[in-house]
Amino acid sequence: MIELGWWVTGAVLFVAAGVFVWSRQVSIRPPDPLRPRLADHGVIQLFAMIVIILMLVHMVTLVAGEPITGRR
Repeated sequence: MIELGWWVTGAVLFVAAGVFVWSRQVSIRPPDPLRPRLADHGVIQLFAMIVIILMLVHMVTLVAGEPITGRR
């Protein structure tokens, strides 16, 4: 299994942020009737934001040195 260290976590975070920004730019363009959009960019943005949040939580876990648990 791949260990999610700092470099991998940062790379996934960077790629997800890039996908989010790209999808945002595509979604705010005015629609072109001759070139239909084949993907729902709102869903792409949602999944990219979920990955970004998960990677930020994972970075907090790496800083803390132990998994984050809820209140007991």
